Amino acid sequence: MHIFKKKESMKKLTSSIVMLLLSLLVLQCGKGEDGGGSNYPTPNPSPTITITASDFSVTIAENPAAGAVLGTVQANASSGSVSFAITSQSLAGAIAINASTGELTVANASLFDFETQSTLTAVVRASSGGSTDDATITITLTDVDENAGSSRTLWQGSIITFSKPNGGDPNDEANQDRITDRVWITRGNNTPTGQGQIYNIVSENVASDNTSPAGTAWAQGEYATIDDLTFTSFRDAAPGQKPKNAVGIPMVLHLVEDDVYIEIKITSWATGKQGGFAYERRTAE
Repeated sequence: MHIFKKKESMKKLTSSIVMLLLSLLVLQCGKGEDGGGSNYPTPNPSPTITITASDFSVTIAENPAAGAVLGTVQANASSGSVSFAITSQSLAGAIAINASTGELTVANASLFDFETQSTLTAVVRASSGGSTDDATITITLTDVDENAGSSRTLWQGSIITFSKPNGGDPNDEANQDRITDRVWITRGNNTPTGQGQIYNIVSENVASDNTSPAGTAWAQGEYATIDDLTFTSFRDAAPGQKPKNAVGIPMVLHLVEDDVYIEIKITSWATGKQGGFAYERRTAE
């Protein structure tokens, strides 16, 4: 009887020892080599990327060539590459940017016009790994004399309006545009010849369809294309050789003896032998 109880006690002790050893083994497997944690490494969080973009400014002459390089936007990131994009610009489509290098170029050269807008601005966003920074772009234009190098004298003064009412006396000074001492423009009313044509009352008593106004030559166009214009008589310069068709069309008037050129635009032309007309033109100053 005592022997049986002793065997039972030995079995319980052996089982307890085995369980203790198994528990210690499991516990040890759950720790790292230094006994402080799992054998599997804990992943490190992704580092935050910082990026800095510098504002950019440049001064250039107006009328640059399309594709001309303006400069490069500078940006630095703590990690990874940087990409660039234009988010806004004061004149849409004026500039372009290389997404990889940040190089700025002229996209639409016609928008780089000092007389229209002397300063162009834009915002460029530099990006890297989800981080961004914005740079302000400022392009200042300087004025260029488009007439430099030309031997022509172009009147660049203010724009005035001259008008002659229907039935107005062409001999009345108020109904004559006295441009220079050599050229005074007016228009007859119901005259037997040359009716409907403007003429130069300094050297003509009535108008001639083929040559009036005497001492002048005309062309459709503006100063910007003056080197490509072909000058002829007023009637021949009018569309369809009809002065009424010239209303609203920009033209250039050449005073031959004075050798000056004047931008001019007819704004009204009366029909029915009434003699009224009006135009806008530039002055000398």
